[in-house]
Amino acid sequence: MNNFFTKTRTIMSAFSSVLLSPLASFFSTTEDKVFHVVKCVLAFLFLLLCDRILKQHEKNEKEKKANGEPMTTTDDVMTMKKGDLTRKELKQFDGKNDEKPFLLLACKGTIFDVTKGRDFYGPGGPYNCFCGKDASLAFAKVSTSEEHMNANCSNLFAMEVDALNDWYRKFEEKYPVVGKVRDSDFKAPKKRKKTKASSK
Repeated sequence: MNNFFTKTRTIMSAFSSVLLSPLASFFSTTEDKVFHVVKCVLAFLFLLLCDRILKQHEKNEKEKKANGEPMTTTDDVMTMKKGDLTRKELKQFDGKNDEKPFLLLACKGTIFDVTKGRDFYGPGGPYNCFCGKDASLAFAKVSTSEEHMNANCSNLFAMEVDALNDWYRKFEEKYPVVGKVRDSDFKAPKKRKKTKASSK
């Protein structure tokens, strides 16, 4: 986004030097004068519009800084400011609250910003059910069932523990960590149980 505005400023400068300079020149015919005046007026209006867009963008960025809100990242994706959240606060970031456009989820008590994966985690996406909560049990069981949408992982089979850890690693590699769930109800797996298959 910042590169875009830098390029826009360069274009504005070019327009200014190329299109506004005819005002200082003498033209041989009235038609030439009218044509160049109209062209300069249009160029001026374009520059004015670009200037207003730039100023509005800078104003918005300053307001975000002042309010402690997230800033635009290099890949044009808004990211949540780092900080711990309670479960109640986390619940607001499930993509269904227009005032909270960020998508957050927790795994093993750690909060991840999955906003850039909106196609998957946004409303209507296949993984939206994981947002706004710590769904560690669902990750362990590779489930989207409502009964598994909690963080009680105290009674898992070995392969479920592996699945939970795999999900955590994927989140850690792909998405920014926001913080921890302050009042986390995550219950870590106890001593590994044998899988159902191996116990037969």
